[in-house]
Amino acid sequence: MYFGNEKDAYPKGVVPLAAIQMARPSKDNKFEIVTSQRIFVFKADNEAVRRRWVSALQDHVRDQLAFGRRWLGPGPRCQKHGFLELKGTKSKVYVAINAEQIWLHKSQQCFRTGIAMTLIEARGATVRDGKHKSFDLITPYRTFSLTADTEREKRDWTEALREAIAETLSDYEVAEKIWSNRSNRACADCRAADPDWASINLCVVICKNCAGQHRGLGTMVSKVQSLKLDTGVWSNQIVQLFIMLGNDRANEFWAARLSPSDQLRCDASPSLRREFIARKYREGRFRLEHPAFGSQEQLLKVLCSAVSERTLLKTVTHIFSEARTHQLTAGADGQRPTGEPPDRYAASDPGVYDEIMKTVLHSGFLFRSGCGGRGTASRRSREDFQKLWCSVDQSLLSCRSERSAEARVEISLKDVACLGVGRPESSDADGFADRFRYTFELYLTSDKVHQFGAETAEGLHAWTSAIGKAATPLSCHCLLTREFERVGRLRYRAMLDPRRWKEAYFVLQKSNLFVCPQNDGAAEDIINLKRLQELSVAWEEGQNHEKNEILVLVEKGRTFHLRGVGRADFSSWHSDIRRAGGGKGNALREQQLSRNDIPIIVDSCIAFITQYGLGHEGIYRKNGAASRIKLLMEEFRKDARDVKLRIGDHFIEDVTDVLKRFFREIDDPVVMADLRPLWREAAKMQPKALRLDRYKELIRTLPRVNRTTLAALVSHLYRVQKCADLNQMCTKNLSLLFAPSLFQTDGKGEHEVKIVEDLIDNYLRVFEIDEEQRNQMELEISLITSWKDTQLSQAGDLIIEVYLEAKTPDSCVTLKVSPSMCAEELTNQVLYMRNVPPADKDVWMTFEVIEDGQLERPLHPKEKVLEQALQWCKMADPSSAHLLVKRVPKRDGLDILTSYKCDLTKVGVLRCREEPPKLLQGNKFQERSFQIKKNKLLLLKDKKSIRAEKEWSLKAMKVYVGLRRKLKAPTRWGFTVMSHKHQLFLCCPSEADLWDWVSSFLKAQNDKPGPPVLRRHSSSDIAKQKFGTMPLVPIRGDDSNRGMLSANQTLRKLHDRRTLSMYFPMKVQQDGGEERCESPEPLYEEVGDFGLQVLKSLESSFLSGDGERAREPREPPTARSPAAPSEAVEGSPAGPTSSQELLLQEMTSAFGRKAEREQDEEEPREQEALD
Repeated sequence: MYFGNEKDAYPKGVVPLAAIQMARPSKDNKFEIVTSQRIFVFKADNEAVRRRWVSALQDHVRDQLAFGRRWLGPGPRCQKHGFLELKGTKSKVYVAINAEQIWLHKSQQCFRTGIAMTLIEARGATVRDGKHKSFDLITPYRTFSLTADTEREKRDWTEALREAIAETLSDYEVAEKIWSNRSNRACADCRAADPDWASINLCVVICKNCAGQHRGLGTMVSKVQSLKLDTGVWSNQIVQLFIMLGNDRANEFWAARLSPSDQLRCDASPSLRREFIARKYREGRFRLEHPAFGSQEQLLKVLCSAVSERTLLKTVTHIFSEARTHQLTAGADGQRPTGEPPDRYAASDPGVYDEIMKTVLHSGFLFRSGCGGRGTASRRSREDFQKLWCSVDQSLLSCRSERSAEARVEISLKDVACLGVGRPESSDADGFADRFRYTFELYLTSDKVHQFGAETAEGLHAWTSAIGKAATPLSCHCLLTREFERVGRLRYRAMLDPRRWKEAYFVLQKSNLFVCPQNDGAAEDIINLKRLQELSVAWEEGQNHEKNEILVLVEKGRTFHLRGVGRADFSSWHSDIRRAGGGKGNALREQQLSRNDIPIIVDSCIAFITQYGLGHEGIYRKNGAASRIKLLMEEFRKDARDVKLRIGDHFIEDVTDVLKRFFREIDDPVVMADLRPLWREAAKMQPKALRLDRYKELIRTLPRVNRTTLAALVSHLYRVQKCADLNQMCTKNLSLLFAPSLFQTDGKGEHEVKIVEDLIDNYLRVFEIDEEQRNQMELEISLITSWKDTQLSQAGDLIIEVYLEAKTPDSCVTLKVSPSMCAEELTNQVLYMRNVPPADKDVWMTFEVIEDGQLERPLHPKEKVLEQALQWCKMADPSSAHLLVKRVPKRDGLDILTSYKCDLTKVGVLRCREEPPKLLQGNKFQERSFQIKKNKLLLLKDKKSIRAEKEWSLKAMKVYVGLRRKLKAPTRWGFTVMSHKHQLFLCCPSEADLWDWVSSFLKAQNDKPGPPVLRRHSSSDIAKQKFGTMPLVPIRGDDSNRGMLSANQTLRKLHDRRTLSMYFPMKVQQDGGEERCESPEPLYEEVGDFGLQVLKSLESSFLSGDGERAREPREPPTARSPAAPSEAVEGSPAGPTSSQELLLQEMTSAFGRKAEREQDEEEPREQEALD
């Protein structure tokens, strides 16, 4: 987007990046952007600014060429588009409403290419009706006056604009909750789909058209509210009422006598709709008559009499009870005569009256044990419990013995922190001969725990429901009518107000955690524990400097922090929430789900097979070991979030069998058993297009989890058959293997095989995959099959600058680094090339230096150099990092790197500061005790403490010597420990302690150090090394070989300055002009052709298994005279090609994925230690 000036709120033009074909410099600091329609010319302030703009745009164009251009034109979210007159313009403009944005284009052709005049956000805008065919779009910054061709078009445009504006204000949270009752998915009056309005007092969900007629009845008859806009009126009680009641049950009252012929159609006219709604609700024409009252006057007379006699509640209860009884026994004998007063008959269900009027909510015998610790009730025998008479009122739980009237125990319900319910598992039915099967525990704010036992499941529910209702606000009561696992108070912190701790009541019910505020307002949220992406425990320092445990729940797009009222109740909440979030059920909807609503077991298996098994011959046909498959299935069933599949620990055949076994053993197949006849009928349809459309209809009827799971599996099988040349698994073979699992037919069904075959072959059409997704999928398949196991050939080597002892131009050494080169080899090669004489007492090491020399990290001799260097791409300034070879202090502690392995632990006190602050509050350095033990860094409470407050896996951490200057460290002997999301700044009292700690870190990170090899390469070895497609030759070598000398000079011009700045920062500083004399500093350079076909040559070399040497070019590069350095080789590109950029990106991502896997491995280990 480009604007007229900095103050303009709306752009003068919008050019989509996907429409740009080229960006090129022009004269006078100008540059041109070329599209298919026109050329845009822009002028920069200076040459440097223009160069940055052109470079950024060219990078994007290269990405578009490499990965495919995005599709332009109207998308699926474009509600309306067409011509309108805009005041202030000479000709009509083409207007498009796309979701929450309004686009103005000069012509319809510009609309198709995406080039627009301006872009208007619908949020905060309003539409005002004008004279005749005109109307105004009013925004906070400007008013747009538009004119349509006809009155009808004007109405259509204003309605579409108002809908787009209203959509920006919509909140779907209430609507999704109410729509969870399927009957609320259709309008209660005309059966229109997805109604988003409701009548609060009539308890019906209605569509937009019916809502307008309901307003005509007046608020005394119908109070209409929006499900999306009027979120403030939707309290928890009202939402629960609409969910439990639903339109079907509401119409049992409002439309009990409505015949199908009188049903209102969704396309009815406004007058017919108004008449029907008035008859239904105002006149009550379709309601049933009360069995005891023939007219409204008789009912009113009985109610007036009940008011005077003060029996109103009992009379109303009886009236409703009698109506319900009559409805259930309609047509039976024994109906009471009309007009008889209801007090002549006993109430058929006095429980409703008693529950409201009596003080005692529940009473009876319970078995109570003495106050004890958490979780001991299940281990206590019956002898430990005493039988007591207990009663619950609104504020007190009293327990008395059978022989005494005095209360032995009185528990104030205000002191109850939470109530936990214990029910036996079906598998443990035989283990309760001497124990109570049904127990519950009361956790008090004083950390005391009272344990009770009940004889029956009904008694347990009655007691827990009564105590729960007495101890919680009204917003929780509707949830406590059903079985629950735990209810009580917790302090929580949500994303809306992340700094403020609030207190609310939480109800754990199966896999849902309900949040109910204390002020009886609307429920703030419902957390589905099956969909959690993370469930962990963190620590936070309280007001008295004590450490509090915090439970972190990370769901899709939001995070909850929970803290207990006491320590005992927090532990019980933690264990129950973790148990509820596990995957114990065998139904698809009960599985632990990923971010895309796919079972984690399916997501993990597919990801593992895609990465390592696409080229595996006979995949899904070869069987794994039964014992390993059973063990892996048990791990997934226990907690799928904790299972990390690794190629070194798991076999591809085992994972494929686990995936097939999961689909075969779930309770209901992913395509649903009820729909199996419809699937078979669809398989018989002809022609093919009709059959595929029927498949799409059936897939749309599946529940969301089934639909997303089926799409993920078919997408995976589509990738597998795309690699049939490698794995020998065509679509037919995959269909024969997966049809019995998907349909659970035990291999008996040719139609099922044909269905799976159709879904795989026509995956792009059936699941509506667009061109961009398809291109991305094909690129992923190509890269995965070519770069399997990230085993790079020598064509993946890179030139890197290494400095000896200091970062100066004279100390720079340029050499080739392969993916397999370790730090020890690099050190030896640099010392050899610089002719550093060997010394027995000198210890040389390679350091990774970042932050312009503020931090440096000694690389372990066995550490891969290129893997670390490629991670510099993620830095904000990659040129601030470099490699440095230098001497290290002669300390005994460093012998561990080169000679032997020591198993002793390291413990000590360090001054610590962290970023971001989680464990330590404030920005000051504090003294804390640390320990290195078993490849882990432990933070201890004090020197004598055994339990660690926090622990980190050292495998996923890096230690840098030095601290940032801005931290103002208390000592100058400090080091920095970095992980993926955390940084620790540690200070030592002396230099000796610093190197002792650093040595311990490196020792713990690398368990198998080898003996030092100070001279590994001879001069002949270095001369024989190949770089790319040609051997390395010395630039200042034989002057007689002028062709080779000129080729090296030409190669220097083929490297892009931006790419080299990451690995050659010193050269970029030296290169001041565009033309410069050749510098004699590099010792070795690469000679060879890095043209557009680099990826194809890589792929062919990988597939042929020739990883030891690259393919030789057919024609050598044409040499130029050394006297003309500014000339380029004919046919050679002026900068790095898109394939070279892609090569660098893919190498970076390959090592980046390894780092991410190590981080994923670290987090579960931290969680296990805390548990």
